[in-house]
Amino acid sequence: MRLGFVERMIPVTLDPRRTRLRLYRVGDNFLAFWLALVDPYRAEIERGLGRSILPVLTAGLDDFLGPRYEEAFRAHLRLLAEKGALGPDVVAIGPFWTSEAEPVEIDAVALAGRAREAVLVGECKWARRVDSRRARRDLERKSAALPRRREPLRFAVCAREAVEDAEADVVPISAADIFP
Repeated sequence: MRLGFVERMIPVTLDPRRTRLRLYRVGDNFLAFWLALVDPYRAEIERGLGRSILPVLTAGLDDFLGPRYEEAFRAHLRLLAEKGALGPDVVAIGPFWTSEAEPVEIDAVALAGRAREAVLVGECKWARRVDSRRARRDLERKSAALPRRREPLRFAVCAREAVEDAEADVVPISAADIFP
């Protein structure tokens, strides 16, 4: 849910009216970039150290882009769901996490039907290449924390350039798919 420039995020499996488990993030990408990377160095940039600060900003760019790429991945999955590519009755797509002693985090979960059962789980990496088999094993393990699952569960794996060794039940997604 977007509240101006601030976005409230809750696990997709929870009812937003009943949960206290939530995260807040800056929803506007430009403002988030400015606040996270540029603003901490603004005074020194204005004093003329821009050239020497640029490598520091560049080094922090990958950390900043990871969560933003995950949101683009979820938006792409929503487009696929709208076209029916993820199943006939997808009702929600979002992130999932727990706050237990051993927390679980899944970048994208697609819920289907009135029972809101998980039909797809997805992992998105801001890496050039991702080994699909390894990501799938991690997703299988993490999906045990979901409250409801519909078998057979499908998987989506996302990388910037290529998803390697994708099996039949894995939807491989790259930046070229998300940003055609």
